[in-house]
Amino acid sequence: MKISSKGDYGLRALVDLALHHDAGAPVQVKDIARRQNIPEEYLGQLMVGLRRAGLVNSVRGAFGGYLLSRHPSEITVAQVLETLEGELALVDGLTEKPSGRGPGGAIRDLWWETTQAALAVLQRVSIADLAAREAAQSHTYHI
Repeated sequence: MKISSKGDYGLRALVDLALHHDAGAPVQVKDIARRQNIPEEYLGQLMVGLRRAGLVNSVRGAFGGYLLSRHPSEITVAQVLETLEGELALVDGLTEKPSGRGPGGAIRDLWWETTQAALAVLQRVSIADLAAREAAQSHTYHI
């Protein structure tokens, strides 16, 4: 399972939105891009996909931007990555538990078990969890 810049940047953008969630005001792509060091045009494209998936809402106008569609604790890392990356698996085509029979059966079983363990972590960690970690790390840098 390799996470591309799409997944990385998308998660960073949603964490940024979570850090500004309590303000209740939309956050502009240019501001997220600047704070997260993400190319603005690329981030704009990612945000469109995240909006289509129902993870963010967009607000038009001079003071428009993006907001999380629901509380950050209700959005998991797995949801974001599956939206941006597609199927999350260590091996292409391994979407069902293998039978364990045939050549390489034991290896396919290992990849399945490893994928399931990684997915369990990604499904357990929310955007709110990442935002809390980010805020704690940022705080330690400013001391």
